[in-house]
Amino acid sequence: MLRIKEIVFGIITAGVVFTGCKDDDDVSSAKAVMKFTVTVQGADSKDQVDFGVGAGNHDASQYGSPIWKINGTTQNNDDDVFLDIDHFTGTTKTYVLETVKPFNFCHFNVTVSNFDGAPISVSYKAEVNGNVETNVENTMVAADQTYGKTYTYTAK
Repeated sequence: MLRIKEIVFGIITAGVVFTGCKDDDDVSSAKAVMKFTVTVQGADSKDQVDFGVGAGNHDASQYGSPIWKINGTTQNNDDDVFLDIDHFTGTTKTYVLETVKPFNFCHFNVTVSNFDGAPISVSYKAEVNGNVETNVENTMVAADQTYGKTYTYTAK
């Protein structure tokens, strides 16, 4: 009789453990497309503007294929995209960075330093599966000021 109780207890315990872990597994395996729109106005070559974005999965499925598109053009197999001051001192002031396929998570970093001159206007929007997660519009960075933010997004 004791042996039967041990077996039943073992089955119940296993069921609770597997059921308890199932939600965590579902969350970690959720994938979403990520899209970032960034605009910088008023920066010059003496300033520092850095936007970095990277996406990944909890498995190795992102390796060996393109991950990002920049303004509609598919990039190489880079996990990360980095835009610096040279991207914003020409005629293009807005960039759209989007994943080619869905991912589990993504990070997004913004750093703008205005070393002199007129204010720099910074706007950016982050979308996960079409839902706006972050929307910052026309943040002004005055001369001798720095603005920086780091975000992490997870598929739901």
